[in-house]
Amino acid sequence: MSDTGSSDESSITQPPAPALGTQTLLDRPWFRRGVITVLLGLAVGFGAYAVGNSVTGSDNVSTSLPDSVERLIPTSGSEVLKQSEVGVDLALGYDAYLIINGVEIRDVSSRDNGDGLTRVLTPDGYTVTYVPGPGKRVEQLEPELNQITAMVWRQESGPETAVPVFWTFNAA
Repeated sequence: MSDTGSSDESSITQPPAPALGTQTLLDRPWFRRGVITVLLGLAVGFGAYAVGNSVTGSDNVSTSLPDSVERLIPTSGSEVLKQSEVGVDLALGYDAYLIINGVEIRDVSSRDNGDGLTRVLTPDGYTVTYVPGPGKRVEQLEPELNQITAMVWRQESGPETAVPVFWTFNAA
C-alpha cells in the first residue's frame, strides 16, 4: 500500500544538463558581463545627455525657439531692473500676448482699460512688449526669478492656436 502523505523523491526529475558544445552565448560568463557592461554604458551615456541638455534654474527657456520667435526680451538667464521691458521679437506673420509671472497681458495700451501691451510693427514682424509700472496689471517684476510666457500664433490662424514660449530671468 502506498503512502499518499509522503512524497516520493524518485519522482522528482532534474532537467538534463546541456551536452558539451551546446552552450548558447548567454550561458557564457564573458558574454553576459559584456552585455551588462554595454547596457550600463548606454544608461550612463543617456543620463549624461539628459543632464547636459536639461533646462533649469535661471536658464529655464523653451528648449528651442520656434521660427516665429527671433528674440526674447530680456534674454533668458539675464538680470534686469524691476521696471524693465519684457517681450518678444516675432517673425513676419506672427502675433503674441504675454503672461508675466502668471498674469495674462493681452490688450494693447491704446484700448480702453487696456493691459498695457505694446505691439510695434517692424520690417521683420512685430515686437510685442510690456513695461511694468504703477497702476498697471504688473507694477513691477518680482525680486529674483521671473517667468515670462509668450503665447505665439500665426496671424491668419488666430490666438486659439497659440504655442507657449517661456523663459526666466532675474530682476533686482
